[in-house]
Amino acid sequence: MKLLIIVLLIIATCAAFVVYKSVSAPERNILDIGTFVVITLTLLALIVYAYDTHSMARIDREHWKRASVLNTTYTMEGIGDVGGQGRTLFRIHNPSTLLVRAKVRCNFQVYGQSVEYHPDFNGTATWYVFPQQTSQGWFEIEPLLGRKGQTPAQMQSQRTASNRTEQLTMDLELEFRDELGNSRKLPARRHFFDFKEWQWIPLLTMKDDWV
Repeated sequence: MKLLIIVLLIIATCAAFVVYKSVSAPERNILDIGTFVVITLTLLALIVYAYDTHSMARIDREHWKRASVLNTTYTMEGIGDVGGQGRTLFRIHNPSTLLVRAKVRCNFQVYGQSVEYHPDFNGTATWYVFPQQTSQGWFEIEPLLGRKGQTPAQMQSQRTASNRTEQLTMDLELEFRDELGNSRKLPARRHFFDFKEWQWIPLLTMKDDWV
């Protein structure tokens, strides 16, 4: 942008100088001056147009390059009977034309105590999501609870209106990278497992100040 302004100032200065010299020279007529002014203004317009075209092309190119990581999404779906193992399907969707790699960190906690799980869900393993495909994995809450001496039945009996959001939680963190080197990291999103509804529920922790 600075370079464009400098070029325009130089052209405008030269044009003003030429017009001044033309007006002061008796052998020049108004038609010559008018022709020069029109040519100068046309050149200025072409420079501005070329710059705008280049800027839009650059924006489109950057948007296309980041489309893979910007459009990548995830879903969670609980399956199985209430009170069972609590299997949860976890899917990553890649609608782009680029290969996307992902890291999934669930950060599970049972009553506030951290629980380690499979490498696919602790940020160690890498998920590979091919273009316009979905990659799927799953985890179960029963072994998670077992590492803290709990069972699904016990958690159901202990559930109250006040502790339902604290029994079993995850602070889900996702990071995506494509084959062009673009990356996107989502902020941690708190979810809790409701042992009455038997499903994962997002927990809104930020204040809604949109009025």
